Amino acid sequence: MQNSRLESAKNLLKDKALTHLLITDLIDVEYLSGFRSSNALILISLKKNLLFSDFRYKEAAQLFCSKNPQWEFQIVKENLFNSICSFLPKGSVCGFQANDLTVEKYDELSASGKNVKFVKLSSEISELFLQKTSSEIASIRKAARIGDAAFENLLQRISEGTTEAALARELECLCSELGSEKPSFDTIVLFGSRAALPHGRPGNRRLKKGDFILIDFGCTVNGFCSDMTRTLVFGKASPRQRQIYDIVLNAQKEACNAAKAGISSKELDNVARSSISTAGFGEAFGHALGHGVGLRIHEKPRISFHSDSLLKQNMVITIEPGIYITNFGGVRIEDMVVIKEKKAGLLTSAPKELIEL
Repeated sequence: MQNSRLESAKNLLKDKALTHLLITDLIDVEYLSGFRSSNALILISLKKNLLFSDFRYKEAAQLFCSKNPQWEFQIVKENLFNSICSFLPKGSVCGFQANDLTVEKYDELSASGKNVKFVKLSSEISELFLQKTSSEIASIRKAARIGDAAFENLLQRISEGTTEAALARELECLCSELGSEKPSFDTIVLFGSRAALPHGRPGNRRLKKGDFILIDFGCTVNGFCSDMTRTLVFGKASPRQRQIYDIVLNAQKEACNAAKAGISSKELDNVARSSISTAGFGEAFGHALGHGVGLRIHEKPRISFHSDSLLKQNMVITIEPGIYITNFGGVRIEDMVVIKEKKAGLLTSAPKELIEL
């Protein structure tokens, strides 16, 4: 797939009438080449694919290029952009990631390439990486399985009086022990009425009977992220808690069943949103249905009523409807799925039916 992405990048050169393409975002460097470091750039032309890094990564980059001969390593000595622009002949037209470079860095680049025309690109680059390779999906699936196992273990450890922050730390430790490289984002654990905060931060709120427990967390394998949310009730759920939970669960299942290649983001969002709205809680579902997942926890496509983009095979997305009611609590249920031609495949498999602890 890296070679396929490289071919797509070269097609972008032709489509945009560019002589070169500069990739500065480290994650996109990895997506396009497979090389990971804390300092690397890529400069592509129709004839050459150059990988730039500094002395710290010299041996790793040389080894990488020896195994991947389509790439040629160039060491950066002093000024990064001077090194790059030495490979841009006078009159070159170079596309760059305008959403990655700061104004200051762009000024440096322009000063180094005075005889080069620089063309702003952003979404054109990210669209090269929307569909994931089989090995990337395998890493995401492994991260999801670690999350499933950690969640199952955590259920046995939840006790009255524990704090949100303590439970979040315990979950992260479980994920690490089971093989996660690091949390894919800051773990969210919220109790009671605080579950109405879609992305609240765990605090010192103590767990008591009748509380919602909203848990949103992720693991990382080979740099690839997982993302899952489950909502529980500590003790017996009240009729209102169960009503809201069932509405969200029904909407989430309907959206999972509808997800497939060819459906638009807007259409998929509407499957869940209309279900929740019909039940009378449309105003309480205020965020998008989901987002892409990969080396970043939030990637394109955005599964939103604002987006007309079509889902394609091997995209990995989340489906996470929710209902949030101030001073009462909230329910969100989130799975990751991989998009297929006829029906999406679930990557997360922790139970979704209401758990009463």
